[in-house]
Amino acid sequence: MFRLAVRPFLARQQAAFSRRIVLSQTAKFSDNITYSGGQASEGQGGFYAAFNRASGGEKHDEIDDTEAKRRSLLAMAADVQKISSVMKELETLEGLLQRESDPTTGRSIEIKSSIKKLMTHPEVLQALDRLETEGGPVWGLSSEERDMIVEAREKVNEC
Repeated sequence: MFRLAVRPFLARQQAAFSRRIVLSQTAKFSDNITYSGGQASEGQGGFYAAFNRASGGEKHDEIDDTEAKRRSLLAMAADVQKISSVMKELETLEGLLQRESDPTTGRSIEIKSSIKKLMTHPEVLQALDRLETEGGPVWGLSSEERDMIVEAREKVNEC
């Protein structure tokens, strides 16, 4: 009789122990899964599992490539400000050039030289390169800034 009462108790203990093992194993995975919101059908949101990365598993080169692309596509405020100030200076120089009646005077040639020097300065070219990707402005710029970058590249190509 004592034996019959012990068996159900042991069975319950064993089942509880098994549940704890399963729960602790799933907790390892559930800590590394997040939901970003949005609808997956619209190309937004979804689940992201970082189990391999968090657990010291194999690194994914695809994630590193995506991160590098994302960083290259984001506009840098300092570069936008640099190009903006250059374009203002260019506008001033072009205004002076238009006021000159004869394009062959020394003053006209000096202004054209200043424009070329301004637009081909290494800092300007580097900032412009960082603000462009695959022949167009990077993501994250306003439409006004995008137009300014396109115009700046056209002016550089004219020089």
